[in-house]
Amino acid sequence: MCAISQFSGVKIEEVRIRNFRSLKEVDVKLDWLTVIIGENNAGKTSFLDALFVAIGAGRHNISSDDIFLAQSETKAPKEREVIIDLLIRPIDKGGNIIDIFPEGCYWIELYGEGISQDDDGNEFVAIRTQMRWDSTEGGYEVERKFLADWQDPNRLNLSKVKGSVSSYQIKPLALYLLDAKRDIKEEFQSRNSFWYKLISDLGLENGKITEIEAELGRINEGIISGSGVLGHLQEHLNDLYKTIGGDSESVSITPIPRHLRDLSKGVDVNYSTKGAQSFPLSRHGMGTRSLAAVLTFRAYMTWKQRNSNDNIHPMLALEEPESHLHPQAQRALFSQIEEIPGQRIISTHSPYIAGQTDVSKFRHFRKVGENTMVTQMDTSELEADDIHKIDRMVMNTRGEILYANALLLFEGEQTEDQALPIFAEKYWGQHPNALGISMVGVGGNGRYLPFLRLARSFQIPWYIFSDGESETITNVDKALSKAGEPITSTRRFTIPDGKNFEEYISVQEYEDVLIDVILCTESKNPHHKAALKAKWEEETNPLQEICSTLEKNKTLYGKQIADAITGMEDEKLRFPPLIRSLFEKMSDDLGLEKRG
Repeated sequence: MCAISQFSGVKIEEVRIRNFRSLKEVDVKLDWLTVIIGENNAGKTSFLDALFVAIGAGRHNISSDDIFLAQSETKAPKEREVIIDLLIRPIDKGGNIIDIFPEGCYWIELYGEGISQDDDGNEFVAIRTQMRWDSTEGGYEVERKFLADWQDPNRLNLSKVKGSVSSYQIKPLALYLLDAKRDIKEEFQSRNSFWYKLISDLGLENGKITEIEAELGRINEGIISGSGVLGHLQEHLNDLYKTIGGDSESVSITPIPRHLRDLSKGVDVNYSTKGAQSFPLSRHGMGTRSLAAVLTFRAYMTWKQRNSNDNIHPMLALEEPESHLHPQAQRALFSQIEEIPGQRIISTHSPYIAGQTDVSKFRHFRKVGENTMVTQMDTSELEADDIHKIDRMVMNTRGEILYANALLLFEGEQTEDQALPIFAEKYWGQHPNALGISMVGVGGNGRYLPFLRLARSFQIPWYIFSDGESETITNVDKALSKAGEPITSTRRFTIPDGKNFEEYISVQEYEDVLIDVILCTESKNPHHKAALKAKWEEETNPLQEICSTLEKNKTLYGKQIADAITGMEDEKLRFPPLIRSLFEKMSDDLGLEKRG
């Protein structure tokens, strides 16, 4: 739903891209706010660039580097074409899609015969941007045409065209791209910036301009007459006429601009943090300068929308809005992005921004070989409470899992939370974070479902390592069934014989190692350690006592247990059998190599 201030009468509902960089075949539904997530080099920036090629406010040259290249190819075939299709639908003032363009509206006048109807009589505008190799020019030519239909995704090559699209017809949809390198300092200096476009015409009446410029002239004269160094400098510069002609006294130094049209060249913005001196924005850090550039765009677009005689449909592509901002600032930034009018498409690596976003607005990009795949969560069959649980239990606390290559889920017991990452690091020779593996304690055996739904929707490989108590097994069964997964999934690893983790590792093979861990932890000095050891030697059921000690002090022993077991001389004992099986399965699925 969009705010009334964002109303333009249209919405770009879907984008289809073929053969642009890694986007061989990508279809993306757009919302009023669309949040692109995924690992690095998954195609997020390519998607924003493709949109800019289609409807960007500015020129974008296409080269062979922008054409999809298969792994087996050294260069793209000249006959390979790039296609970027946009589906535009009419909306009401609430932002909801409607069946037809209202009679007499701006868009009917703009697109005319470019408006089409589907089989159900619903009106739409479809614009195709196509890039072909032009052997005469030795480069790629770009052309835009209206489509007469919106074909099934697999039949795009059968789409019928019906007339060319002019730049005038694209202009009201123009996409503005703010990449990760944005900087308000450059905005101040560029004549093509949003800053310059806003302040180049101050909207003052002619009489007021004459009055102000006369005052500026008097201020300049006062500065020159009162400054010995400026007067001295002007006196010598006046000798220019002796060499290159001109009149005597023809030079005048202007410490400040005499004309309002030049005033914008020297305009700056001062900003002071709490309790500090005020400094120009250009002297602040990159986080402040980046954010100022975003806010300048917001000012530009709201002003343009307010003062435009024609309808415009604001479109913003914003890359990594979190650049150079600390976590609290990233959280605060999200509400400011929401205030930008029109359709906004942002790509982000920030779990703090992602954590504030409705899960239905995510488009997850991931690389499969040389291709990019895009997925989104279908929330149409979920109850409001199900969506709330995903937002509350997953997104608000564990937003980083959206960027994971794989998820390892467990109940959240403190022993597993500390021990499993250490076992994993010893097994693969790298911390699981370096491999893109998120190890997530879900917070109880009844809380797997939201995590499974999220992982399945975005095709993130998931694995479960759970205790074997009957209640846990029942709850995991329910979660898997509701998520559409078989309860016998090979990615589910359950501790056998109804045991929990402490019971599972309290076995004879680890008895001596675990007792030594307990002794080292509980003893205060060598004498005390010797006394405790003697006591342990008298235990009639040491394994039961080991398990009881570990369960009473989960936060104390998790890391030490893993360190001790993985450090054993016998390589076969360094990983408990179920953990070894889990890591072997993950290695096979994810293409990882055992190093420990």
